[in-house]
Amino acid sequence: MKARIFWGALAFILLVLALSTSSPMLYRILFALLAVPLLGYLGSVLSARRLEGGVRRITPFLQVGETLEEQITVRNLHWFPKLLLEAEHSSRPFGVMGRVLTLWPYRTSTWTTQKHCERRGIYEYGELTVTSRDPLGLFNRTIDVGHHQTAVIYPATVELPGFHVPSGQGWTEGMIKGRTFSPSPVASAVREYVAGDAVSHVHWPTTARTGKLMVKEFEREPSGPADAIWILLDLNAAAQAGGGSESTVEYGVTVAASIAKRFLDTGRTLGLVVAGPERLMIRPEAGVVQQGRILQALALVEPGSSSTLADSASTTAAELSKGASAVIVSPSPLTQMVAAINTLKTSGASVVPIVLEASSFAGRPAAAGSQYRILGTATEAYVIHRGDEIQRRLEQRLHGLDQGPIPSGMATR
Repeated sequence: MKARIFWGALAFILLVLALSTSSPMLYRILFALLAVPLLGYLGSVLSARRLEGGVRRITPFLQVGETLEEQITVRNLHWFPKLLLEAEHSSRPFGVMGRVLTLWPYRTSTWTTQKHCERRGIYEYGELTVTSRDPLGLFNRTIDVGHHQTAVIYPATVELPGFHVPSGQGWTEGMIKGRTFSPSPVASAVREYVAGDAVSHVHWPTTARTGKLMVKEFEREPSGPADAIWILLDLNAAAQAGGGSESTVEYGVTVAASIAKRFLDTGRTLGLVVAGPERLMIRPEAGVVQQGRILQALALVEPGSSSTLADSASTTAAELSKGASAVIVSPSPLTQMVAAINTLKTSGASVVPIVLEASSFAGRPAAAGSQYRILGTATEAYVIHRGDEIQRRLEQRLHGLDQGPIPSGMATR
C-alpha cells in the first residue's frame, strides 16, 4: 500500500511538471513510470497462473514427543517463470511456515520440513497459500493450492514392563490356562468326537491317522472378560491443575495411554472410562484395534465438568465381572478417591489408584514419596508429582524404590 501511494504521488508530480513545462523529457519519464506498474501487474497475474502443489505427510504415526516430517511441493505448469513466490503452509497446531522460491517454466520445487509434536489432538494440514508479487511490491495475487487434510497426534506413552495389576485371581498377566470348547487361536489337544461337537472343529489329520472322528480342544484366549482391566481417567475440570504439557490433564492422559499399551500389547482385555465433558466408555476388548480405539480417544479428550470420578466409578462397577481389575488415574481429593475405590471394591474388583499430586502441578509444595496406602481403603496407591519420571514411579514395585515421607491424609502399611 505504501509503495502504491509513493508511486502515485511521484506520477502526479511528474504529470504536473510535464503539463506546466511541456518538457518532452518529463513526458517520457512519466510514460515510463506508468508503464512499470502495468508490467508489474501483468507479471503478478501471470505468476499466479497454472500453479499446483500440496503437502505429503511422511511420518505415518504421529505421537507427542516425536518428530513430524512433511514434504511440500509447488509446480509451475506454465511457460511464464514465477519469480520470488511466497509459499506458506498453515497448519494447526504448528502455525505458519513458509519460504520464498523461484520456479522456472515447467519446473518443480520440493522441500522437507520437520516439526516437533508437543500437543496431542487433531493435526490439520495440506493447504498452501502462494503469493506472487511484482518487483516493486505494487501488486500481489494470492492463490490456494493443495487440499485440507487431518490426522491424529496420539498421546505420548512410556514403556512399563514392570507395572502389574492384580486381579481377583491374584497377580495375572498373559494367558489364563484352561480348556474351552469355544474356538480360539490356540488348539492344545484333540479328543474323540461326541454328539453336539461342531463339524468345523474336526481335526482331519488325526481322524485320518486313527480312523476315529477326532475334534480339537482349545486353550482359553489370553485375558478373557473375566479378568479385564478397566482404566478410569479423571478429567473433571475442578480437580485439574497446571498448564500445557506440565498439567495433571497431560500427565493423566500419558499414564492412561501407557498402561493401555502395556497390557494390550500382552494380549490382555482392557477398557477405558473417562470423566470429563461427558462420560466416555470404551468397553473391554483385546487386540490392536482396541489399542487404536483407546489411543485415539485419549488423543481427543479434554477436561470438563459434566462427569465426576464418582460417576465413572459407579458406571464401571455396573460393568465389572468377577476377577476384573480397575486402575484409577486421578488428581481428585482423597475423599473422592476413597469413595471411588470403595465403590469398585464392593463389586469385587481389585483397584490400583494412581494419584496425580495436584498441589505440585499448581506450584505449591508437594508431598514427597512415591507409593502410599490410602486411609480407609487398605489400598496401595502410586503418587506422581510434576516433573516425575512416569516410568520410574509406576515400576517401583519391581525396583523397590523408597517410599519417602508420608503426606497428610495417607498412612503406610
